[in-house]
Amino acid sequence: MKLIVTIFLLFVLFLSYSKFIKPSSLEYDKNMQILKEIKIVAFGDSITKGVGAKKSYPERLGEILKTAVINEGVPGETSDEGLKRLPKVLEKYKPDIVILCHGGNDILRRYNLADTKKNLQHMIELIHENNAKVLLIGVPNFSGFSMSVEKFYEELADEYDLLFIPEALAQIINNPDLKSDSVHPNDKGYELLASKVAALLLEGF
Repeated sequence: MKLIVTIFLLFVLFLSYSKFIKPSSLEYDKNMQILKEIKIVAFGDSITKGVGAKKSYPERLGEILKTAVINEGVPGETSDEGLKRLPKVLEKYKPDIVILCHGGNDILRRYNLADTKKNLQHMIELIHENNAKVLLIGVPNFSGFSMSVEKFYEELADEYDLLFIPEALAQIINNPDLKSDSVHPNDKGYELLASKVAALLLEGF
């Protein structure tokens, strides 16, 4: 009798576990398929371009998602320059998702960060006007001692209800094993950033 009860309980537990894991597995597969069929553009500066490594994070992201991720990174670009460039990029590719990682050169050059926030705000609005979603990557203050992410990135993410990766880049730049110089990741660092972006996209958007 005890054996029968034990088998029954194990069966119930199995059913409960199956119900728990199936939706997430199905959701993952569905999102993976969706991401293969849509256009993703990574927009930013040298970190997007992949300076400091053999492979950029957009290239590694494409490998994870098994789809092409368009790399629109321009080394040295400031946020006002990026804002001027963005309309042509949106017109050219008509993306479904734009991964926005910008503002680092403003921080390095000690620009007025209120202006940087406004430029990023206008970028987000332009992307939304072009019927694309935004995934925002927080950029740390490279000149700061702890390299914490500037607060306005979180403010923008909250205001526009964006997909947001707040601390990944800061954690990478704070780790000597994950960077090629004081501001750029190395191959391991870009790989980690790509995995963070992929995980967020696969959660659903």
